[in-house]
Amino acid sequence: MQIKFIYPRWGSTDVSWPVFLNKIKEAGYQGVEIDLPLETVKKKEICSMLKDLELDFIGQHWQTKEVDFTKHREQYKRHLYNLVEANPLLVNSHTGMDFYTRCQNSVLIETAHEIELETGVIITHETHRSRFSFAAHACLPYLEEYPFLKLTSDLSHWCCVAESLLENQPEAVKKAISHTYHIHARVGSAQTPQVVDPRDENYKAELEQFTEWWGLMIKNAQDNNRPFITITPEYGPYPYSLYRPNTKIPLGDQLEINNFIKSHIVVSILPNHLRN
Repeated sequence: MQIKFIYPRWGSTDVSWPVFLNKIKEAGYQGVEIDLPLETVKKKEICSMLKDLELDFIGQHWQTKEVDFTKHREQYKRHLYNLVEANPLLVNSHTGMDFYTRCQNSVLIETAHEIELETGVIITHETHRSRFSFAAHACLPYLEEYPFLKLTSDLSHWCCVAESLLENQPEAVKKAISHTYHIHARVGSAQTPQVVDPRDENYKAELEQFTEWWGLMIKNAQDNNRPFITITPEYGPYPYSLYRPNTKIPLGDQLEINNFIKSHIVVSILPNHLRN
């Protein structure tokens, strides 16, 4: 099974596309995780650059936050179709809203599944605050109802919501791992969706816990004979990364820490026959 390391566009939107893509290519990533504009010309330009650099990409949908459900569903479909038409490795979706009813969120999950079956492009749903999957206990019923449901697992959000490292919700974590198709590798804590720096010894327990979860997700993919699994190291920019007091200087360097997470996974998790 192949491991594909992906880099997020999030945090680099002020950098031009050519500079960003070449920088990520040089850093040894196999692809990028990006949204795509609805405007056709710009979308084609970005896709052309990806092809020229031989970079894979994961489409990211996060934009739909409309409160009215009917409008929300139409916007959601438009963004998903916009991404799948570009033939990504998969689409990672921020799906639904935490205040929608179980029925409403289920309609959106089923809508995404219909698009997946129609187009053949995998659609995963990120475990993310404010969405249907905002917490371990809230996501579990959907995983039990929909065997086809595929997750982008970022358990940092669940830790933050639960104010724990989920030690009291092992069944929900186990179920999420079995549904994981894409990994967002960010280290969170019981109080934050992102620790200041995962290299800091103060966060040793958090790094060890997340390392264990990532290893189980990779093993699950391998056990299910998947050809690859994608991993996006996702240490984020402000406000995930805090500023030094009275400045706009982040406490951590995003690329440097994401590169650390990538190297940590290669060294600490991947068995020899999975290393590239």
